[in-house]
Amino acid sequence: MRLHHLVLIPAGLVIALSGCSFSDSSESISKSISSPFKSSSDSSGDSSSAYRGDVRDYTASYVRSGGDFDSFQRKIGSVASAHGITDWELDTHTYVAIGQGLRKGGLKPIELAAWKSNLAHDDVSRAEAIQQGYDGTP
Repeated sequence: MRLHHLVLIPAGLVIALSGCSFSDSSESISKSISSPFKSSSDSSGDSSSAYRGDVRDYTASYVRSGGDFDSFQRKIGSVASAHGITDWELDTHTYVAIGQGLRKGGLKPIELAAWKSNLAHDDVSRAEAIQQGYDGTP
């Protein structure tokens, strides 16, 4: 009978030690899985691409669901801010991404003129950037 108890104690100790080891290794795996995402998003090219993608996707969503134009501009400002961009109105890539989003959202070409007018505020380069994005040209 005593032999049974002696065998159980070392088995319990092995299980307890294995649990610690498993916890440490799972933490290590978790860190290694998340590391590639952190390092790849830190490069400026990937960050810029992620920003343009977020602007494009938000714009497409907005076109599909509608809403007031002031809300659209505020949200674009929030998206830009989340990506560390403080002056999105001066960023040509933002307007290209908006044009891409307008196309992706199903905006008809006839409606594009109103969007360009509202967003570009008579700035020809901004209007051209929106058109380029809509047409799919870089």
